[in-house]
Amino acid sequence: MEMMEDINTRSAVLQISGAVSWPGNCYWGPSAVRQVIEAAESRLRRPLVITDPGAWRASSAVVQAALAARSIQDWQVFEGVVANPSLAEVREALRMARHSGCVSIIAVGGGSVIDVAKVVFGCLCSGLEPEELAAPRGQAWLDGPVRPDAPLLLAIPTTSGTGSESSSAALIQGDDGRKHMYRSLRTRPALVALQPDLTLNLPMRPTAQGGFDALLHALGALVNTDCNPIGKAIALHALHACMQALPLVLEKPENLAARTEMQMGAYLAGVAIGISKVDAVHAMCTPLESVADMAHAEVLAPVFRVVSRYTVQTHASVYANTVRHLNIAGTGDDHRGAQALIERIEQLARQANLSLYLTNLQLSEQQAGQLATQAVQSASMPLNPRRLTHEEIKSLYLQMGN
Repeated sequence: MEMMEDINTRSAVLQISGAVSWPGNCYWGPSAVRQVIEAAESRLRRPLVITDPGAWRASSAVVQAALAARSIQDWQVFEGVVANPSLAEVREALRMARHSGCVSIIAVGGGSVIDVAKVVFGCLCSGLEPEELAAPRGQAWLDGPVRPDAPLLLAIPTTSGTGSESSSAALIQGDDGRKHMYRSLRTRPALVALQPDLTLNLPMRPTAQGGFDALLHALGALVNTDCNPIGKAIALHALHACMQALPLVLEKPENLAARTEMQMGAYLAGVAIGISKVDAVHAMCTPLESVADMAHAEVLAPVFRVVSRYTVQTHASVYANTVRHLNIAGTGDDHRGAQALIERIEQLARQANLSLYLTNLQLSEQQAGQLATQAVQSASMPLNPRRLTHEEIKSLYLQMGN
């Protein structure tokens, strides 16, 4: 009997299949920017630096020194990216790139900057306009293979949050007010520089919010039903790093060791979601951001509160297993262990000054239903441990303000 069970288990394992397309080369440490510019070699041609004013003030000296060391003088800067960027910023940056004859892109900043850079890069390489890139013709290009001789997109993140530097996705607000996802291995940065000292000047609010986002990326990739073992292993490492580093960064923002760990945690969380996606928390967050004039993490915290507590009613074990891996609770009871994890994350949200309630947003039944219709279309929604129906999702939206 035992031998038969062994054979059946192996048969089940053999039926699991998958693939991993690894991110581009990543350099980390105090000289990462210089290393990444050197690694680009001759492929870094007439670059456009896409950034925002704050990120450029904090990092321009480092980037300019690295470019000068390689005798790269023919480059331009677009610093018009704003939080929650729209197609307007994409069009403006693309216009500058084409007017200046730019070939490569260097993204310097947080997730908004890198997302804009990805879409601009896709338009430059494909010859398409942003609207066309979101259409079937553009999707065909996005789905195409990565060419080894393609122009370069470099990412120099100055925040620890979205993991956009290591993921294949970009979120841009369309002309219709909704956030649209552009996903492609062709627009994922080929070279990444993780230089933790560049995050030291980041104000506390984006530091806290970005860290919370990274943590929930890692958790979502870990607890969802995707079975890729590489994605799970990376997600666990990322979650451990984020849960260790985030409270230290919030307590002492000048702690470079904690900043270093947090930056790597965010990067690895981006790798994990690129492999395994996330869960219903982020799937429900994106539609809600189209009606809530709030930062991503400010929406994320209330969504996490209701979705996680509803999910563990029937699927506590996956959260409890995470607790055991992290060694953060000594209980042997799955429900109590899962509850301990949720409460620990909610405690971090409060420490990050994030409310767990959407007190200033009152959704109508009709609005909640419309948001639920959008949420069910997310690729991550079916991966939630507890499968959620349209009516359940609608109900959860309505509970976020209570």
